[in-house]
Amino acid sequence: MSKCVALLFIPLLLAAQTPGTRDDRTLLPNGWTLTPAGESIVLGDLPMNAALSPDERYLAVTHSGQSGADVRLVDLAARKVVDTVKLKDSWFGIKFKGERLYVSGGFQNCVYVFDLREGSLNAVDTLKFEKPHPEYSGSVAGIDVNATTLAVVLRRDSTLRYVDIATREQRTVKLSGMPYACMFMEDGTLLVSLWSSRVIQAFRGLDRTYECPVGDHPNEISVAPDGLHAFVANANDNTLSIVDLRERKTIATVATSLYPESPEGSTTNSVALTSDGKHLLAANADNNSVTVVRWQDPHRPAPVGFMPVGWYPTKVMSLRNGTVLVLNGKGEASKANPRREYIGGLFKGTLSFFDFPDEKRLAEYSRQVYENTPYKPHQLRETAVEGDSPVPNKVGAPSPIRHVFYIIKENRTYDQVFGDMPEGNGDSSLCIFGENVSPNHHALAREFVLLDNFYVDSEVSADGHNWSTAAYATDYIEKVWPGFYGNRGGVYDFEGSEPTGRPAAGYIWDLCARGQVSFRCYGEFINNPGEHGREATARVPSLEGHFAPHYRGWDLDYSDVDRYKAWEAEFTEYEKNGGLPRFNIFHLPNDHTSGTSKGKLTPQAYVAQNDYALGLFVERISHSKYWRETAIFVIEDDAQNGPDHVDAHRSIALVISPYTKRRSVDHTLYSGSSMLRTMELILGLPPMSQYDAAARPMSSVFTSTPTLDPYTVASPRYDMTKRNKPGDFGQNLMDGMNLSKEDAVPDLLFNRIIWQSIKGTPMPPPRFSIYSGPGGEEEEEDD
Repeated sequence: MSKCVALLFIPLLLAAQTPGTRDDRTLLPNGWTLTPAGESIVLGDLPMNAALSPDERYLAVTHSGQSGADVRLVDLAARKVVDTVKLKDSWFGIKFKGERLYVSGGFQNCVYVFDLREGSLNAVDTLKFEKPHPEYSGSVAGIDVNATTLAVVLRRDSTLRYVDIATREQRTVKLSGMPYACMFMEDGTLLVSLWSSRVIQAFRGLDRTYECPVGDHPNEISVAPDGLHAFVANANDNTLSIVDLRERKTIATVATSLYPESPEGSTTNSVALTSDGKHLLAANADNNSVTVVRWQDPHRPAPVGFMPVGWYPTKVMSLRNGTVLVLNGKGEASKANPRREYIGGLFKGTLSFFDFPDEKRLAEYSRQVYENTPYKPHQLRETAVEGDSPVPNKVGAPSPIRHVFYIIKENRTYDQVFGDMPEGNGDSSLCIFGENVSPNHHALAREFVLLDNFYVDSEVSADGHNWSTAAYATDYIEKVWPGFYGNRGGVYDFEGSEPTGRPAAGYIWDLCARGQVSFRCYGEFINNPGEHGREATARVPSLEGHFAPHYRGWDLDYSDVDRYKAWEAEFTEYEKNGGLPRFNIFHLPNDHTSGTSKGKLTPQAYVAQNDYALGLFVERISHSKYWRETAIFVIEDDAQNGPDHVDAHRSIALVISPYTKRRSVDHTLYSGSSMLRTMELILGLPPMSQYDAAARPMSSVFTSTPTLDPYTVASPRYDMTKRNKPGDFGQNLMDGMNLSKEDAVPDLLFNRIIWQSIKGTPMPPPRFSIYSGPGGEEEEEDD
């Protein structure tokens, strides 16, 4: 058992506020704070759902993280994990029927069956629906079971499957959308939530009896003991729906966010009744809180408070004795990864235990939640801007900066690139792409501003391209990418191609369109042009007519310098004829590298190429007539492919403008959402989510007096044409890796290959430090 404690005995001498735990408060890289109630135990990677044994002695928890899938059995009295069963895959579905446990097999397209005997889980059966991935793309999501029948929903093929437990006879219903959960009523009616829509549907056998509108992204369903009302958590609009099952309609919608008109970002993804039936509990994954709702009058439910929990709560439950249980999907702290621990599986979940609070305690909990949450409603209109800055403090106020260039690169940490810069808080031992490889990055950081306390909001590219363009990643993105990155199934559909994954407010180009701000896209959320002159296509409708048809996005065989040339041809026309869009977004991906793949560029050559292309972009813009009114923002979509001694989310970022404070070092804690917020304010646009609204604008890097000196690109210092030699370290392992799409390779192995190919020594084993946060030792043992 562990509880967050202050690390008072170790001096924290960093010059600026950094993520970590101090005085029982844990600061996350995005500027939000955790003060989880009660006590907790460490679980595994991404606990998603749980089921109670009938006597409430045991809790079975399904995990679906990047590092593996399993089901764990928790002895609730002893508050410890007493059994763990590794699975080929698993996902949301889990259900006890007596002492028998049914567990989703995810992309194995099956349900695992266990018997609970003397504190252990004993495998007794596997119910198969289709062949496993990749032969069939199904993925078992929610499950439920009644006296004779097991019901499951498969999210990839949008089907409902019934299995007669005695005869194993199966029946199938094609659904009208992607499902998430299903739940039997006492009369045999089955309720199904359609994740891709705003409805739940009711079935009697194969027949759909009715459909009921609810909120956006309905996921978990709970039903009152009398069977008269259902409660649905809606992830995309911060709500609960209360459904009258006799009238077959939603009779009330409850705002679960701290402020009723908040933009999306609470991510309400679990709902449960308290043991006395008087209150509903709603887990808000991205607000790190649970909303308490009094609902005795179902037509007039009233939120009465909030309870602070861990990071990304995925499940809330209540025991008969009044104990509240919460699964915290990402645990209770962010961490450093100085010994190359892979960020995708770094954050182990926890199980929180605490008593349901009385009125006085709930008021104290609510105060904590409000203190932990930097978002406030007035931030939709205005924000605090420090000093005399060209960044306005009010939405719609003028700025001398008219043109914004936003360049998104791939996967590097701060220490990997800037660890060799003595001006900042770096660790040179972790630097593998230093100034000899990336002279332009270093020159730009020195000539403009070095940001050594900047953090991406994401873990990997799947959520990274969403956080970088929408200041939010939906529950679809957050719950699906770990299994894909764990090579257990699925496709890379995280950059707009799957509508279920899109945020309700859209992306920054949608925001520009609503605000009548001109925009153009170069490679981001774009399908590449094909052969014979065929043009690129957009993955989202709102980009149609607003993207460069011959600029290639992800393609590691295509040079970033050629990407620069494709853009430069358009830019030259804008200089001649006018009409340069105010917002320009780019994907410049080749710092990802191809590792030591045979015949490909070496990792250093890829980064050198990316560095030179970036320098060319800045040189061209800074020598143009637009320079006086321009700001260039550079970010990595995530920081997954390397180590950092401060936090695994810390990354490189650049702000390049005549209005940048030249030759400065800024230690302010900024996030990717801070960068989006800054660009939005410059463009006169409101925030998209709670996260860019709450983020600190990057006003401290600017001055009101411009310096118009242009930038001159630094020549490459590393041979950009150098290729991997036959027999280079890890090449035999690289041969089977798919680099045709983002992050379709086993990233931990990929990172190790890059490290050893450059450093010449094996990657050090994981090491835990003060930055590991509470539970570090338990997690090391768990692995």
